[in-house]
Amino acid sequence: MGFQVRFLKANPEWCMGCKNCELACTSRKMAKANNSPKYEVKTNIHIIQSDEIKFPVYCEHCEDAYCKEICPVNAIENNNGVIYLNTEKCIGCEMCVQACPYGVIDMRKADNKKIASKCDMCLDRQKNNLSPACYSACPVKALELI
Repeated sequence: MGFQVRFLKANPEWCMGCKNCELACTSRKMAKANNSPKYEVKTNIHIIQSDEIKFPVYCEHCEDAYCKEICPVNAIENNNGVIYLNTEKCIGCEMCVQACPYGVIDMRKADNKKIASKCDMCLDRQKNNLSPACYSACPVKALELI
């Protein structure tokens, strides 16, 4: 790959619930989709909150990823530790959505079909020596890069 992939670690005690991370993820995805009406854009990070806590929830890129193991067409691959979804292979069966213990894989519409959507750790940004969009947008660094 030629570069060191960095992963996210949440520090929920610092999270303010501002949702800047969600907006940054969505904005990045909109830019990649060229604002095309053929593609439904959803964030891949969510802030779960109650009165007591705010917590960023995102793909953990599990070492033994259930989503990868259950995919009947091998659309989910391990790319140097990043559990990467190859949307060209996805058939929209939703088995990965059901298998994810964190509930962070969503379905979206693309080219008039359903496909899965999950965090890719902003590999395109990291290849260009930039941080993931959600990390860069957090004003209090409730997300840490490791």
